[in-house]
Amino acid sequence: MNFNYQMRFSKTGRARFISHLDTLSCLMRAIRRSGFELSFSQGMRPKPILSLAMPLGVGVEGEDEICDFSLQQRAPLTDLAKKISRELPQGMALKSVGPCFDRSKSASRVEFCGYRIELAEIAADFAPALAKYNSATELVLLRRRPKGDKEVDIKKYVDEVHLIEEGGGIAFDMKVTPEGTARPDEIIEALAGFAGKEIKPARIVRTEIRLKEEEQPKPPRPGRPPYRGRRR
Repeated sequence: MNFNYQMRFSKTGRARFISHLDTLSCLMRAIRRSGFELSFSQGMRPKPILSLAMPLGVGVEGEDEICDFSLQQRAPLTDLAKKISRELPQGMALKSVGPCFDRSKSASRVEFCGYRIELAEIAADFAPALAKYNSATELVLLRRRPKGDKEVDIKKYVDEVHLIEEGGGIAFDMKVTPEGTARPDEIIEALAGFAGKEIKPARIVRTEIRLKEEEQPKPPRPGRPPYRGRRR
């Protein structure tokens, strides 16, 4: 029997350089060292049941990341949280852990990601560039990929970019769809094009991951009344 859990954690500072696969390894190692056994998938090549809601690019910090995992035994939450926190590497910090009753994994229910980009320059200087971005109906960029370049309309995923009132930076919500999403560096590239100069981010931070509410199973349709024969 599997017992499903979800943890939320942050990955900041030097930990932002830990790759996606290494992040998974760090979390698996922390759970194993805490004294609890991860459950494994079935099949020819069983794998630990542990996944992240969204990969985090190398160099990008995360303030509220989501990890789903399954254990072979029920775990006391206070004990589990304390032991996992102790085993995480510097820069990764546990925020919460609890049982998960959703039928589908978080990765299939991501709706939006929030981002904050802190700039090395005065953010207000880019206000005209933000206005041009926000008023555009579409912004098609060429995404370079090993398997072939692809044109992406980033306005489908990030409709508006806002100045942060306090501090030098910008913020935006990025939509995640079955067809894909945008990348923070693509938003920076588009703004730099409108500004006519390079934009140098001091920090790129994913502030949140918002999940769709899981659809509840529909109640069974009421059956027909039992046949009682023809009245005479």
